[in-house]
Amino acid sequence: MQEIDDILNSKRKEPKTFHPVKDRSGQAWFPGNEAASLVVQLRHIWEDISEIHKIYEKQTDEYVRKLLLKYVVIELRSLVEVFDRLQAIVMKTSIFDPNERQGWREITQEEHDQAKSLLKEYSKAKSSSIKSIIGIRNEVGAHRGNLDWTEVMKFWDKIEPDTVNPLIDVFPRVFDYIKSLDLYEWNKTLENGVHCFIGAQLRPEYFKYTEADEEI
Repeated sequence: MQEIDDILNSKRKEPKTFHPVKDRSGQAWFPGNEAASLVVQLRHIWEDISEIHKIYEKQTDEYVRKLLLKYVVIELRSLVEVFDRLQAIVMKTSIFDPNERQGWREITQEEHDQAKSLLKEYSKAKSSSIKSIIGIRNEVGAHRGNLDWTEVMKFWDKIEPDTVNPLIDVFPRVFDYIKSLDLYEWNKTLENGVHCFIGAQLRPEYFKYTEADEEI
């Protein structure tokens, strides 16, 4: 949906999307359901990863680079946890049937198949690195209680670009497609008290007159 791209990616000067740090104003679009909240959270996590990576690219000291990459690993673990929740919502979403005209949070069979294909790429990338990512986070990242120094050194040695690159390479294109689906609700309240909502897509098929309608 173009509206979601406008909300998430607009470069206009006025506030657009709720951000837990940068924009908490009433003029921002706020997520109105779980799927939209997950999209906002994922965008925020990815923004953090991108900012850390910019600092990483400027460093020459190998220890500093490894330290920064460790925080990328920690953020990637969070990203996977959140994205897996959004993935589950996508896969459970109803398939659009023009005969039923349900009109609420549906995706087409083509969209479902494309999402499924992209999510397989994501799952493959996750499978190749998630064990190392969890281990790094738990042993030398968010927790530092392990005093088995042989194990600690092994986890530090795993903090390399090859550990994070599979997910970093695949996530942007998968996320770009998933956030284009008709799954999200947004709302905001204008200064004059008017409430604005972005809801489900109204498909042309909903307005077609059929023989079944004549029988009602």
